[in-house]
Amino acid sequence: MTEKQALRGGFSYFVSEEQLRAFAQLTDLERLQWVDDARLFTLLGRTPQTAERQERLRRGEKDAGG
Repeated sequence: MTEKQALRGGFSYFVSEEQLRAFAQLTDLERLQWVDDARLFTLLGRTPQTAERQERLRRGEKDAGG
C-alpha cells in the first residue's frame, strides 16, 4: 500500500490467478451463493450506526456522514 493510499483510508487485497481460475470454474448458482455468503458475512459485522446509515442510503436520503 502506498502512502497516498494509506492516507485515503479504506483497504486493499490481492486476488491470485489461482483464485480467479477457481471462481471462473463455479456455476452461476455457486457464484450467486458466494455473493450471498459474503453479503451475510458483512451484515454480521456491522454496527447499529452502520446499519442505520445503510438504511438511510437505501431509502435515498442524504447521508449525514458518520
